[in-house]
Amino acid sequence: MNSSSSYLLHTSCPSCGAEIGIRSATAVTAVCGYCHSVLLVNQNKLLQSGRHSAVLNDLSPLQIGTTGKWQGKSFILIGRIQVHYEAGLWNEWHALLEDGSSAWLSETNDRFAFTRLQPASAGEEKLPEFSSLKVGKTFFKYQSRWYAVADIHKTSRGQYVAEGELPVSLPNSETALVADCRNGLSFITLDYSSGQQQPEVFAGRGVTLKSLKLQNTRRKEQIRSQAGYVKGRTKRGKCPSCGGEILWVSGVTDYVLCQYCHGQMDMSEDAALQKNISEKREWYERQLTIKIGSKARINNEDWWVLGAMILVELPVQIAFPDVPLYVQVMREETEEEDSLGWTEYLLYSPRKGFLWLLELENNQWAMSSTLEDWPILNGPLQPLDLKREDIPFLYDYAAHVMYAAGAFYWQVAPGDRMYYIDYGCKAHKLSTTLTDNEQSWSVVSTIPASLVAAWFQNDKNISIKAKPLERDKAVEIVREHQGIKAKDFNADNIRKWSRQTFINSLFNIYNPNFWIALFVVLNLPVIFIILVGGPADYDYGIDAVLVFIFAFSLLSTVPKLKTRQLNKTRKYNIYIAAILLIAFTWIDYAAHETDTNSSGGHYYSSSGRWHK
Repeated sequence: MNSSSSYLLHTSCPSCGAEIGIRSATAVTAVCGYCHSVLLVNQNKLLQSGRHSAVLNDLSPLQIGTTGKWQGKSFILIGRIQVHYEAGLWNEWHALLEDGSSAWLSETNDRFAFTRLQPASAGEEKLPEFSSLKVGKTFFKYQSRWYAVADIHKTSRGQYVAEGELPVSLPNSETALVADCRNGLSFITLDYSSGQQQPEVFAGRGVTLKSLKLQNTRRKEQIRSQAGYVKGRTKRGKCPSCGGEILWVSGVTDYVLCQYCHGQMDMSEDAALQKNISEKREWYERQLTIKIGSKARINNEDWWVLGAMILVELPVQIAFPDVPLYVQVMREETEEEDSLGWTEYLLYSPRKGFLWLLELENNQWAMSSTLEDWPILNGPLQPLDLKREDIPFLYDYAAHVMYAAGAFYWQVAPGDRMYYIDYGCKAHKLSTTLTDNEQSWSVVSTIPASLVAAWFQNDKNISIKAKPLERDKAVEIVREHQGIKAKDFNADNIRKWSRQTFINSLFNIYNPNFWIALFVVLNLPVIFIILVGGPADYDYGIDAVLVFIFAFSLLSTVPKLKTRQLNKTRKYNIYIAAILLIAFTWIDYAAHETDTNSSGGHYYSSSGRWHK
């Protein structure tokens, strides 16, 4: 497929003389791989356009010449448009299918989608205008299917660069008005950049690279020679503002935040160029549990920590006052009271892509993976299971970034705000995250600290307060998480996950269920007598019951007390719970003895049982 016989046109570049082969009969534009001249294909000739175009050498596994299968048809990637804008970049790969038709493989952040341009039809539903599109609100119909807005790309300084051959002309730097929309397996892109009121529509579905059965992808050796750095290796440099050392991964992302002065730098050309130092110099001087640049070993794969950010919870009404909340819980907490925080680490694997590791309070952890296939939606924020029933709602909350350092696949800065809604159960949550211009769905799984300790056990600079989990169990937990998709959130699975969570909580001293269960066990004699019966005058056991209820309430609350110190193990809460457990057990037995003596020593009766 790479031989000259597969080319429809084989000629020389009119600018530098290098050989160029054109595979597609619909090619309009070609970019010379040697001198980067943008050439126009006209009647089997290549004409100079006077423009030059060079894409950023990134760490995408894709390249010109990568082959695979999509919808049962073989394809080869023969071109790429790379769009640079204020918040980052995205790639649009031109795929030539075996029947000679074209499709587009979109690569945005950590997600991929295969689409085709749809013919315009006067009979189709009128699509919304670009100015009316709102993340979390817009829900419209196209070809008998409803869609919610996933991404909105709006820029007045878009730069289009390309390589290979394209079925369209390469746009000049201009305003880009593009929106990606999803529902379940379906994906469409609405492109308003032409200035027309109704957009061009590209329809398809989200895909994983594994499902495409790719061949001839980029190898580490190629990346070393082309980008200068092997996938996953960190690069060191000095912040141009404060001189502090910064770490980033070459080619993965465009933006890096200095952990010392919060300077924001554009790394798109692998040089720390100052972009904008407008953020406040105040930041949380806090040592991260996991260092940026650290390496984790997860299921026989190497993962590197690219970046970390600390988020602090805000009341939803303050962060996103315009979000149409339909949730059952009305929040009344003030910003000061609702100051829970957590840390999110972005991990990257050359073969597996991106993974989020969340460090919560009390040495609690979770991992999160972005979903390629969205859940079936009955509205932008209303997921359904396969039976078209609502997935159980857990809670909604909002947060803003207090501190960020390292590299990310989008532009992040202190002060950025996100809105979250979680569904399912604590063990495995179907979670949606909204910003002003983006919505995504993820699976978030609670994991033990011992699993994180196992991942980083070879890094002596990282100390996780847990004994590393044995390998087989660690592999099992990660595989379970990676195997969960949106369609798996049904009533049966959620009940099963909830039972597992409750059982596990009985052995976790940071969970109130542990202290409640221990209190019940220690007070079984008193509980048994209260339930079996009491004296005829009904006074027996009441004091003990009141003590039991009061202790039960306190022990349910103490391990969850809030603190303003982020991600510090709150041992004092455990000490308080232990003291309360001992004190109320003693008081409960004392109250029981007092009630028994005052009732003449009668222990049983056919009446007087306590009911809630």
